[in-house]
Amino acid sequence: MENKNTTSVLIDGRVYNLSGIESEDYIQRVALYINNKLKDLRETSNGKSLNTRLLNILLSINIADDLYKEKEKTEQKDKEIEKLTNQIEFLSEQLDSFDEIKKDYEQKVEYLEEQVRICKKELDEYIDIFDNE
Repeated sequence: MENKNTTSVLIDGRVYNLSGIESEDYIQRVALYINNKLKDLRETSNGKSLNTRLLNILLSINIADDLYKEKEKTEQKDKEIEKLTNQIEFLSEQLDSFDEIKKDYEQKVEYLEEQVRICKKELDEYIDIFDNE
């Protein structure tokens, strides 16, 4: 079982003791996020006149909105990653195919080079025969 970390955080001017398995730094960052969201809501024209209950509902809605936007971004990134992964697989298959074609051409070049050597040798032999006559 993981140890729980307990840390004091300041949210909306009040100190709370929060516990969790996450690091104290993480808990502080979450509390700061909540505190900043509350501050932003209070600074709006509507936020100044809202009671605590309505302010907390708006805070929840804002946090849920952030969550859903991040989920949408994550899903979009996942789709992009999948698309790029498919492209990589396709290009890798093409590369393998081109490697095979390259090997075939290298073998043909070797064969033709050997044929050129043979023809050159024969030509040199004919030249020697005609030169000696």
